[in-house]
Amino acid sequence: MAAKDAVGRYGEEVAARRLTEKGWTVLACNWRCREGEIDIVAADGDALVVVEVKTRRGSAMGTPQEAVTARKLSRLRRLAAVWLASQDSRWPEVRIDVIAVTLPRAGAAGVEHLRAVG
Repeated sequence: MAAKDAVGRYGEEVAARRLTEKGWTVLACNWRCREGEIDIVAADGDALVVVEVKTRRGSAMGTPQEAVTARKLSRLRRLAAVWLASQDSRWPEVRIDVIAVTLPRAGAAGVEHLRAVG
C-alpha cells in the first residue's frame, strides 16, 4: 500500500471512530459502485449522512477541506442517490458532511467535522 493510501485509510479510521464516539451508526465504509466510492455512510439519528474524509499530513497542499470541490460534491450527491436506491430504508433527511483530518508530526490527529456541506 502506498504511503498516501495508508494516510487516507488512517484518516478514515479516525473519522469513523469519531462518529461512533458521537453516537452515530456507521452503516458502510468505503462503499463502492461503478460511479465511485463513498468513504463513510452513517446514520445521525434520522439523517443519513454521506461522509467524505480528507486527510493531510500538513498544509503544503492546502487544508483537507479545500480538496472537496463543487465537482466532488456533485459526485457525492450522485453516489448518495445510488446508495439510497440500493437500500430498502427511507430517510427523512440526507446530507453530505466532510471530516477533515490533519496529521501532525507528533501527537493526536486534528479532526474538523463540517456538517451539511452539499
